[in-house]
Amino acid sequence: MNSLPLVSLVIPAFNPRFFERALRSAVSQGYGNLEIIVCDDSRGDEIETIVVALSEQSGVAVRYVRNPRTLGMVGNLQACLDQAQGEFIKFLCDDDQLFTSCIERQADVLAHRDEVNLVLAQRLFWDADDMVLPSRLENTPLSPISGLFKGDDLLALFESFPANILGGFSNALFRRADVAELLPALTQPGHCFVASLDFALFVCLLRRGNAVVSNHVLSVERLYPDRLSAQQAMKDALEVERQWLLQMLKARSGESAPAPGWVRYVPMPKADDSPRVWEELPLSRTLGTKQSAQKWQIGGESQSFSELYAQWLECRTLSDVQRRLLPDTLAEWPSTPRFVPIVIDEQGSPAALERTLESLAAQIYAPELTLVLSGDCVEPVLHERVFHLPLQEDYLQQINQLLPQLEGADWFYLLRAGDRLVAPALLMMAERIAFNRDLNCVYSDEGSLRAGESMEPAFKPDFNLDLMRTFPYVGRALAFRRTAFLALGGFDSSFTELAPHDMLWRMVEDQGTQVVGHLTEIAIESSFDLSQWLSLPAVTQNNGRLLSAHLGRLGIAHDLRRGSVELLNRVDYRHARRPLVSIIISTRDQVAALQRCVESLLEKTAYSEYELLLVDNASETAEARAWLDGMAQLGSERVRVLSYPRLGNLAALRNFAVGQAKGEYVLLLNPYTVITQGDWLDELLNHAQRPEVGIVGAKLFNPDGYVLHAGLVLGLQGAAGLPFYGQAMQSSGYMFRLQAVQNLSAVGADCLMVRKSVYEAVDGLDAQELPRTLHEVDLAIRVARQGYLVVWTPYAALALGAQPIETVNNEETTSHSQQEETFYKRWLPIVARDPAYNPNLALYKHTGSSFTLEPGLRAGWTPFSHSTLPKILGLPINASAIGHYRVTQPLIELEAAGRVQGQIRYSVNLPPIVEIERMAPDVIILQGRYTEAPVNEIPLLRNYFNARRIYELDDYVIDVPHRNAHIRNMPDKHEMERIVRRGIGMCDRVVVSTQPLANALSDMHHDIRVVPNMLAQEFWSNLRSQRRTSKKPRVGWGGGTSHHGDLAVIADVVRELADEVDWVFFGMCPDDLRPYMHEFHGVIALDAYPAKLASLNLDLALAPLEFHIFNDCKSNLRLLEYGACGYPVICTDTEAYRGYLPCTRIKTNTTDEWLQAIRMHLADPDASYRMGDELREVVLRDYVLRGDNLRHWEYGWLAD
Repeated sequence: MNSLPLVSLVIPAFNPRFFERALRSAVSQGYGNLEIIVCDDSRGDEIETIVVALSEQSGVAVRYVRNPRTLGMVGNLQACLDQAQGEFIKFLCDDDQLFTSCIERQADVLAHRDEVNLVLAQRLFWDADDMVLPSRLENTPLSPISGLFKGDDLLALFESFPANILGGFSNALFRRADVAELLPALTQPGHCFVASLDFALFVCLLRRGNAVVSNHVLSVERLYPDRLSAQQAMKDALEVERQWLLQMLKARSGESAPAPGWVRYVPMPKADDSPRVWEELPLSRTLGTKQSAQKWQIGGESQSFSELYAQWLECRTLSDVQRRLLPDTLAEWPSTPRFVPIVIDEQGSPAALERTLESLAAQIYAPELTLVLSGDCVEPVLHERVFHLPLQEDYLQQINQLLPQLEGADWFYLLRAGDRLVAPALLMMAERIAFNRDLNCVYSDEGSLRAGESMEPAFKPDFNLDLMRTFPYVGRALAFRRTAFLALGGFDSSFTELAPHDMLWRMVEDQGTQVVGHLTEIAIESSFDLSQWLSLPAVTQNNGRLLSAHLGRLGIAHDLRRGSVELLNRVDYRHARRPLVSIIISTRDQVAALQRCVESLLEKTAYSEYELLLVDNASETAEARAWLDGMAQLGSERVRVLSYPRLGNLAALRNFAVGQAKGEYVLLLNPYTVITQGDWLDELLNHAQRPEVGIVGAKLFNPDGYVLHAGLVLGLQGAAGLPFYGQAMQSSGYMFRLQAVQNLSAVGADCLMVRKSVYEAVDGLDAQELPRTLHEVDLAIRVARQGYLVVWTPYAALALGAQPIETVNNEETTSHSQQEETFYKRWLPIVARDPAYNPNLALYKHTGSSFTLEPGLRAGWTPFSHSTLPKILGLPINASAIGHYRVTQPLIELEAAGRVQGQIRYSVNLPPIVEIERMAPDVIILQGRYTEAPVNEIPLLRNYFNARRIYELDDYVIDVPHRNAHIRNMPDKHEMERIVRRGIGMCDRVVVSTQPLANALSDMHHDIRVVPNMLAQEFWSNLRSQRRTSKKPRVGWGGGTSHHGDLAVIADVVRELADEVDWVFFGMCPDDLRPYMHEFHGVIALDAYPAKLASLNLDLALAPLEFHIFNDCKSNLRLLEYGACGYPVICTDTEAYRGYLPCTRIKTNTTDEWLQAIRMHLADPDASYRMGDELREVVLRDYVLRGDNLRHWEYGWLAD
């Protein structure tokens, strides 16, 4: 009998388009007690055909049911439910997918936790082509790690935040009995949930119990324009159903949440603690921050990769500021190269040629002259710096003859009619050339055009000698330095399409690889794109001859073979010698795996000149010791057994073994590898024996034929990660990268060959500081710095069996993080810019995927690689209020004034350090870092960067009034002071908004600077409010949501004057004052806030503050905002509001004094309005972010 509960995985199928992928993910589930049911609501037979074929192919039983008639989505769900027999049920939508461990993980939770009615997990969004789309609010983790959530608290949150952040049917697992009871109730005629049926079901289940939300990514939700939820009928239904949902949420009973917007949860590792200790999360605030930050992300709402990519390209245009400052920027360049694009128009297509010439005319950095060689042209014509010439049959020779005459040109750029350059293309290329005199040839990243739409970007590595020998990945749009080109005799037109690449090789042979530059930007798009060009017979058939000519000029003996496709070259270097290779395999009790490895190696390896060094690392089992003793007693020259008893230092063990090796070459090999092909060692030596090569790595795959190791990419998922992990062994990979010999920055130690003399020259592995991890990556970087190449070859392929997961103790975890820190300190600039990858490709993705576009942020792109302006990285605490006033807006204004170059990152946590390194900031502004986790991140900045760290604080958070909403879950005063003191102590400067705040913190730092809050000119300078718009005077207050204590000061005033004035509150209003309000306006977006505040048309504005050190340290921002609207103001006479701004100040905060002051203003409205006018004048003169006022921020942030 199966002890696991039966799970019914049911697929309500209708659309066959993605059904096969959905079903394939179902039959590949690893759970041990599963029934799979498909209820087919379509009228065709495609779904049934797929079920039969996949069931036979996988050997997994699938029950297929055809609905007698079309039931629709809801009816089909009910049909699935009727068929299901399991205790638990998983609905899988026919366009979604599950990862293999999904049901296993989710069922384990339901089986062991009776209090849980709903198990959810993270999901990825994919488009129709399986491309990963950016994460968004809907698939954001709710907690730092997987957690058990109080159902009632989540319901309370949804009342004020009615968005489904939990997911859909496919990422949930239910108890079948619950669904059987609830589904009919939610789908009654006349009140039938359809568009939000999943969310309605979640709400019902949360009323009954708790939910577990896993942070593991266990499913995929597919987004595409035709999907059911995107149809207009569903969108219309959603609006109606939202009202039903709100009614359901309001009608709920049960325990109250700890506070509005807060939810209780327990991290899963602590869920079984007794007594259970619930933690509180400010989920509403966290989601709000993420929501506002998402607006800055590219593609945050994209439904397809093409939509995402189009947005990405749109953001790579010069800003108004960059355009305005361009003359100054160009004046600082060492030179301004002059370009002549040469456009080949073989087809004589007027439309294609016009597209290219229009894009050249739109260049921000104009070409000196454009040459058009056209089959359509009969005689030379010069028109506005475009010279049209008839295209000769041998146009390469024609170019050779023209170039000596173009003395006004420094560079020429080869284009085809139909190519479309992006507007900054020549500007970016010119800047790279101006700052690198070595360059003689430049290529760029490129994209495709389909019906005029941008598609399929090709992001290339920096110049990669072995990849270039495999195929001309650089593409056809090459730019050459005219003088270097002429010195080498011009093009050899016998190479036809590849003549420019022959020139590139001759330049490399003449002066080295540093003469070829790579512009890591999409500079050009074309319908005749890279993949089409690479498939031309003139490219595929000449590629081998091109390579042979290059190798022949270098005197390198070689044979050529075809690679996995016709385009790819495979080189056999004809080495005369057969050197000895020492194969090192270390082991500790892994006798079965080791035996299999050694036997396969001895049996399969064709190359005979090797010795096998088995290093026993303190094996304890009798079986292992007996086998190793037996191998030692063979007395064979070929096999030696060495003993290395010291544990915990793999690098030292490997150094010891290399010291014992007799071979000229050393190979580190994982004991779990299995040799499957005879020529694996020959292929490694094929490259290792090249004098320019230091290290060679292989392709490792698992027994199911999926890639495990294909080299390493620096910075991927951490210090170094595995590209192409989990892809099919035979797949070509991104730009053929899985099938091509190429240079990488590092390869893994599971199969790593190195010349022993090179290993010794760099002093081997670093056993002192990198004993357990990253030492092979460190070795590869050091070897590369000595001028050697690291080569990865797909033609040496080994199987790698499953390895036991080692248990890791805390000490080892600490040691691992220390080693990672050492590695980053040593190599961070290289890790952040792996030349074998591309900075436009993602390093951090849930899936661990590689070679996918990193969307980035909407603002902050620069076309330049060099800048003389100070670079500031702003890390605001949020995208609204305090983040806007203290970081975002000042940075925007300083940038607009041409004083700094700014980057802004909205995130609760620091951006990955690789991302920070790429920005290379001079200043990092850390705003509001006064909780333990963000303060613990500051040492990273101190360890890895020389940037000035500025601690930005706007409030005296050490002592918060007890009625302030932000005090919830804050530590006590002493703990808060300790955290703030520690954070401040790790920064170079502190910037605060007021002198009282500076005084309060004065013993924490020697350099505290006061920079007052100011208003953004675009939002606040032209506001106009009206006066006397109603019978009663309009008196009011506007502000944030945490001012309970401040509004309590005037609570009796509000009640007393309820009949005399119209009270208008904006932002918040305590419940007990709501009955007295004439108008109440809730919270709105920051960009709409100034106009909304002015539209209140107040005759008098109030700014009460309770007497407290927290308020004494606050800024006068409220007065500035009121003043910009022209409102007369009465305020509490605290430190915050003292100064020269014309206001009426209340000294005692008594109700009587407030009443007296208000009545005084109302008695003489003209005098009151004059005070409002005076306040407006002073605010707009002294407190607007422009001109001289920006000096305050320069003083705060920049070097003295």
